[in-house]
Amino acid sequence: MVGAIRKRDILAHPFVTIQAFGWRVFLRVLIAGRHCTFLSLLTETGTLQLPAMPASELLDRCVELELRAKEIYNRLAQRFGSCKEAAVFFKTLARQEQSHAELLKLCKAAAGRGGWADRQVVPWRNAVPRLEQQMETATTSLESVEDLCNAMRLVIQIESSEINSVFQAIVASSESNFVKALQAFQTAGSSHLSYIRREIARIEPKLAGQCGGLLVPH
Repeated sequence: MVGAIRKRDILAHPFVTIQAFGWRVFLRVLIAGRHCTFLSLLTETGTLQLPAMPASELLDRCVELELRAKEIYNRLAQRFGSCKEAAVFFKTLARQEQSHAELLKLCKAAAGRGGWADRQVVPWRNAVPRLEQQMETATTSLESVEDLCNAMRLVIQIESSEINSVFQAIVASSESNFVKALQAFQTAGSSHLSYIRREIARIEPKLAGQCGGLLVPH
């Protein structure tokens, strides 16, 4: 299996997986092929067909934010394809944003069964429209990004916003044992930001001092 959640994650936590999604999903994981994702299994088994809940629209908008960030990074990877280390950096960021989107979808699926602490995410509700506007601005500014240094500044701008704090708040809002138990949900944000800080300092050392806002949200 590929994606944010791998077969080894499920096998390490069989009880919470069955509790959250049932035996049918767990058994499908056991026979899943290498190119299958856990999210696709949930879709195939109808597990994602959930009744609406208060935070559904907010979650969907946050998923879209992650996917827009992915698109920006993919475009940067294409633009700077002649620089191998930069292209690898941007492609890795795009994959990480795809994983974040998958994890948020799984939070939504798990919340439909394990409960949702809406009070945890309500304080961030007003941040989503701001983030959508900032992502629109970032997308527009792509046209004027001509050198690698400015491309890295754009990454810092996106990742210094509230997007990672909102992601963290959504994960914390889930009362599902599945979300609480699987490490991928808990470490996605910190691993993402650590990677960005490390690689920007390596590829564009003069921008290392501008990475101070890329901290693990609490």
